[in-house]
Amino acid sequence: MNIYQKKYPDPSHVKKAPKSISANEKYKKPNIFSKSPIALSRPPLLKGGSITPANLTHRIMCKMAFGPNNADLNHIQGLPGATEMDRVLAYIDEQLEPQNIDDSVVDTMLTQGFETFNKTQQQFFQEHVHIPGGEDIPWDVHIQPGRETIYAAFIRGINSKRQLLEMMADFWHNHFNVYMDGDNIQPMFVHYDRDVIRPQALGNFRTMLYEVTRSNCMLSYLGNGVNEQSAPNENYARELLELHTISAQNYYGHMAWQDVPTDGQGRRLGYVEADVLELARALTGWSFSGASWQDYQYLYDDPPIDLTLAPTGLFMFRPDWHDQGVKRVMGTDFFYDANDPEKDVNDILDMLAEHPATAQFLAFKLCRRFIADEPSQSTVDLVANSLHQNWQSPDQIKLAMEVLLKSADFLNSWGDKIKRPFEKTISALRQIEYTFSFSPTEEYSGWHHWGFQDSGQPPFGWTSPNGYPDIKSHWLGASSTMSTWKFIQWTSRFRDGNNNDTPFNQILQITNDALTVNERTANGIVNYWYEKACGIVPDANSQDKLAEFMSYDDFENPVGNDRNTPIDINTNNWPAYNQERLYAVVSTLFLTAEFSYR
Repeated sequence: MNIYQKKYPDPSHVKKAPKSISANEKYKKPNIFSKSPIALSRPPLLKGGSITPANLTHRIMCKMAFGPNNADLNHIQGLPGATEMDRVLAYIDEQLEPQNIDDSVVDTMLTQGFETFNKTQQQFFQEHVHIPGGEDIPWDVHIQPGRETIYAAFIRGINSKRQLLEMMADFWHNHFNVYMDGDNIQPMFVHYDRDVIRPQALGNFRTMLYEVTRSNCMLSYLGNGVNEQSAPNENYARELLELHTISAQNYYGHMAWQDVPTDGQGRRLGYVEADVLELARALTGWSFSGASWQDYQYLYDDPPIDLTLAPTGLFMFRPDWHDQGVKRVMGTDFFYDANDPEKDVNDILDMLAEHPATAQFLAFKLCRRFIADEPSQSTVDLVANSLHQNWQSPDQIKLAMEVLLKSADFLNSWGDKIKRPFEKTISALRQIEYTFSFSPTEEYSGWHHWGFQDSGQPPFGWTSPNGYPDIKSHWLGASSTMSTWKFIQWTSRFRDGNNNDTPFNQILQITNDALTVNERTANGIVNYWYEKACGIVPDANSQDKLAEFMSYDDFENPVGNDRNTPIDINTNNWPAYNQERLYAVVSTLFLTAEFSYR
C-alpha cells in the first residue's frame, strides 16, 4: 500500500452514478439520520466464517479499551447489575466520565523522569526550538518533548483506568494526524497532545477543530504557518475539508459551486476545487510567532540583542498576510471584520462543524474504529444524528459515543476488526501486567522505542495527514505482523539487568494467584492463559500443541510428558527451566489469531 495515498475512503463509498440516470438523480442522497431502533439482545455478529466469539466483557474491553487486565475484569465483575450486560453497560457509563475515574497511579508515573509535561507552549518553543539569543540546542533536548509523549502513550495505554479516553485520544490523533518527525514538531508535541487533542477527546469537535487550526504543530506540518495572501498555501485548507470535516467522499471536483446540489436546509452537499482555494484565502495570516524568517531578524540588529523580540511559538494572526476580501466557501459568503479579524475563519469552522456531511463522516470513522471496517449504515446514522444535533454541546462527542457503545452492533459484533500493532502490543502488556516504568531517564526506554519502530505503527509516526489506516487488510502483512510478534515476545521475557534480572512481567504471580498447586499442570496453565488472553477456551489443536510444549521437562530433549502432572513453576532450574517455558507459552498465545480479534 502506498502510505502517501490520501484518498483513503473505500471505493464503494465514492459516488459513482450510472451514465443512464439524470443529473438530478445522480446527486440524490439517502436520509443520513434514520433512527431505526436496534435490539441489544441479538447474538454476536461474526465476520469471517467460523470465528468463535469471546465472552461479552472480553469483547467490549478489546474494542473500547486496549484489552482487559485482571484489575479491570474484577472491577467490572463488582459493578452493580444482575447480568453481565448490566455490568458492562455500567462500565461504559463510567468510562464516558473519565474525570471521575481515579488515575493517580498513571499521574505519578508521569512525574518520574518526565521533565517537559508542565511546560507552557512558549517554553517548549524557546527551550526546544529556538532559544532567545540563538544558542545551539542539543538534539536530545530538541526532541525531548516528542520522545516523552511517546513514552507516555505506552504508560497510559498499559496502566490507565481511563481506557476509553486513551482510545479516543488515539482516534483523534489519527483524525488530526501530525507527523511527529516533521520539522520542529517533536519539540512542540506535548502541547499538541496535552492542550489540543486530549481536552476535547470526549468533548466538542468544533472546539477541537479550532485548537487544531491554531496549533503550531498543525500550522507547521501542513504549511499554513507561512500562508499569506501573496502566495496562498492550500495544503491545510484541502485537508481541513477532505480529511477533517466534509470528507473526500463529498468532493465534487472542478464542478461550478452553483451546480453542487443542496439539502433541504440549503446547504451544499459537498465542496469543489474552488472552495479549497477560497478557504486557503480565508486562512491566510493564521500563523504563529516563529513561522516567518522575519521573526528572527532581531538576532541581526545592532547589539545588544533585545531578547523580548524572540519568537514565542504562540498563535499569531498576521493582518498584513491576511486576504481581507470576501471568501465564498460552499456557496456561502464570509466577510472579514477588522474588529474581529478571526471572524471569517471562525464562521467557516462553524459551518463545517455543523454540516451533516461532517457528522456523517465522523460517525463513519468512529463506527469503523470501534465496530467494523464496514459498519452498518443504521448505526452510523444514529451516531451521526447525535453528533449533528449536539454539535454545540460541550459533551458532543461523549453523547455520540454513548450511542455507539450501547448499540447492538458494538456490543455483539466480533472478529471484523483486528488489533493494530500498537493495540496488540499494549493489549499483551496489559495481560502480563508489564511493570516497566518507561521513564525517559531509563536506558531501557530507548530499547522499547527503537524495538517497536518496525511494527508499522509507532506512536505518531504516520507521515501523511490521513493517519494510520483503520482497516483489517492493511495490517495483515508479514513484516508488520512478525515485527510486532517479535516485540511482544521480547517484552514477555525481558528482565531488569539492573535488579537481579527480575522480569518486568507478572506472569508467574498471575498464574500462582489463579491456579492452585495441583492445577498448575500443562493443561491447566494453557487453558487458563488462553481463555484469559483470548476470551474463549482453546481449540483442540492449539491446546494440544501448547500443552505438549508446556509439559517438556528437558529443553535438550523436548519430549512431551503427562499434561495433568503439576509443574513447579516457582523454580527455573536446568534442564527444565519451568518459568522460562511458562513465559514462552504465554507469549506464544499472543501470536494466535484469536488474540488479534477485536
